[in-house]
Amino acid sequence: MHNIFHIILTRFNTRISTRFDPHAISPEWLGTRMRLFRDVTFPSVASQSRLPDAWLVFFDENTPEATRDEFHQLAATLPLMRAEYFGDFNADLWGPRIKRIIPPDADWLLTTGLDSDDGLNRCFIESVQYRARQCDCKFINPTMGLIVADGRLYRKRDFSSAFMTFSEPAAGCRTVWLDIHTRVGRHGPVEQLGLPDAWIQVVHGGNLLNRTRGVRISPTKVSPDALPQALLESVTDVTRGALLLDNSLGLLRRYARSAWRRGCRVWSDRPTWLGGSQ
Repeated sequence: MHNIFHIILTRFNTRISTRFDPHAISPEWLGTRMRLFRDVTFPSVASQSRLPDAWLVFFDENTPEATRDEFHQLAATLPLMRAEYFGDFNADLWGPRIKRIIPPDADWLLTTGLDSDDGLNRCFIESVQYRARQCDCKFINPTMGLIVADGRLYRKRDFSSAFMTFSEPAAGCRTVWLDIHTRVGRHGPVEQLGLPDAWIQVVHGGNLLNRTRGVRISPTKVSPDALPQALLESVTDVTRGALLLDNSLGLLRRYARSAWRRGCRVWSDRPTWLGGSQ
């Protein structure tokens, strides 16, 4: 029988490059991000049907004291959560910090990625650990999730999501951050997890990459285990006619974007006698 240790890994405002970005420590940005973390991310982990063994949240070393204090107040109510502070955020630094909290008797490691403005279904950790019980080296991807944007709720399918878990031997662990989530299939098999509405992404003004995608749904169609209370209160109900209209327009927009991309490829591949580059 393997002794499994499960860690959630969250970047809060660490530097993506070695260049310092003052935006990541501005009071406005930090205030919005901490509110989302407090209202969405934190309660979604704290209310799990089975808690992880540890939750590491990574901050820039220049994070103001006010943000540090607010985080530590939350951490006092959930002792498994702890802050780590960095200047240059790279594997040579965060890798040893992860390894040092793994107990000596743990021979198998699960690491789950979670952004500081997203959330998890209440049954997420339990479902992932059940799927990993055979201790195969693999990635576990929760396929189905929810997106909340401007009071609207969408359901999305993602076969290489940002909520991936990596199951691997604890000795010499690489963690789920060994590559970006869209490329982890290069490093091992990706097994899809069928938990309905397993994760929640919040689309807001501070997002760098997330966009509104998926099929719009009514909040009445979502399990109470899926959404933290603050998000449940923020989404509005919708009539069947409005759903049909919204999803039809969304389908047309996706078709138009796809047609535009195909047209651009055809134009770029045109023969030289038509002015092409070949």
